[in-house]
Amino acid sequence: MPSKTFINLEAEKRKRIVDATVFEFASKPYEQVMISDIIKKAKIPRGSFYQYFIDKEDLYIYIIDVIKQEKMTFFESTLNNYNGLKFLDLVRKLYEEGVQFALKYPRYVKIMDFLMKNKNPLYDKIMAENVLYAEKVYANLIDQDKAKGYIREDIDSLTFAKIIVQLTTNIAVEELDIDNEEESFKRMLERNNQILKIIEYGVLKG
Repeated sequence: MPSKTFINLEAEKRKRIVDATVFEFASKPYEQVMISDIIKKAKIPRGSFYQYFIDKEDLYIYIIDVIKQEKMTFFESTLNNYNGLKFLDLVRKLYEEGVQFALKYPRYVKIMDFLMKNKNPLYDKIMAENVLYAEKVYANLIDQDKAKGYIREDIDSLTFAKIIVQLTTNIAVEELDIDNEEESFKRMLERNNQILKIIEYGVLKG
């Protein structure tokens, strides 16, 4: 995470560093990104970089956190005002908004695509933290639906949350095509809807 020196920088300089970093990590896999390219684009001395971050890994984790916070802000209105939507309907809406977020921030998508497809050394650390957070949020929403009688009480909330998170995450890994984004996003939405339909209505007749 960044030092207090970085946090206390004037907003314009801080943004310049973040923008330069996002550009580099969106342009190539983590292993190929060079600190020298980032500081050149950000127009800061190498010495200043090491006053802000320990190393490239420290900076990368910070940028992933920036993306996560931007996405949570994007979802904030829906999460705070879902007006009694059932859990699976809320998951559908959040996934649709996730696609809109991706269209608005294509470089964020490229960074996450490199992370998921190449599985760099930080993949497990980063994904584990994000997955646990999503599972916790979903399990809480499932508990609320159980209390309202929408979901059977014998269903284990955390297990159900894990299933949803794993299935929907795999869609992005398997379907996202950076060279054909809009078409791949359509496929992702359709596949997500099919998964949620099977979960909601089951597979047995009668």
